[in-house]
Order: sequence, then C-alpha cells, then structure tokens
Amino acid sequence: MTTRALPWTPPSGRSAQLQPAGKSWDAVRVPHLLGKRALESLGEATGAVIENPYDGVLYWLTTPGTADQYDIDWPPGVEVWGATAFIEVPPVDCRKGPGVRWRVPPRDRHLTAPAALLDALKIAASAALGPREGAAR
Repeated sequence: MTTRALPWTPPSGRSAQLQPAGKSWDAVRVPHLLGKRALESLGEATGAVIENPYDGVLYWLTTPGTADQYDIDWPPGVEVWGATAFIEVPPVDCRKGPGVRWRVPPRDRHLTAPAALLDALKIAASAALGPREGAAR
C-alpha cells in the first residue's frame, strides 16, 4: 500500500490520458449531484477535481492508499479507485468543453485530504437524502 504521493503533473497537449491511480494519487468517484454539494462544503480545502460529464461523475484526487484506508465509510454511490484503476485525466488547461475537464484545476496542491472529503460527502449525502434514522421500509 502506497501512502506517500509520488511527484505528478497533469498531461500537457490537447488530449486526455488514462493515468494509473495508486502512485501519485487515488481517485474518489462521486455522482455529480452529491459531488457538487460536497465541493461547496469543502470550499478552499478541495484539491483538484476532474469532471466527466459523460458518466455524470466528479473525481477527487486523494492521497495514495485512500482506497485501502477508507474502504467502508463512503456514502452510497461513492467509489474509491486505487492501484488497480486507470482514470481519464484532462490536459492541464482543459476547463470547459464537451469532454473530461477540470472542475477544479490543479493548483499548488492537487490532493484533497481524504478525511475532509469523507466528511463533506457525508454532509452532502445527509442533505440530499434527508434523515435516514428510523425511516420506514
């Protein structure tokens, strides 16, 4: 299990590239509506976020090893992709257009703290789904 991020920069050029998770980052795949709410909650605490409009998801880049360390606590619909996954990463300047793009471009740091993201997603899920305790089935 990798816990230290290797140096990384997003692709240059005009095309997105498949890049392996688990070395420089793990990716947290979040349905768009839930991700939008979490992004608002995180504010400046967020790192880079990739938007894939075709799949209707946002990807947060987090510390390598997140997939192993936080494997059961995520809200429904959220997936953490580690060393066995490849993620489509847009070019560094791609912020709009029809394809994969940066919702939040990489800045001085590209990783989001997994615990902060988990908290924001739990808050977002609670707001989206409403109280679930004692709900009738």
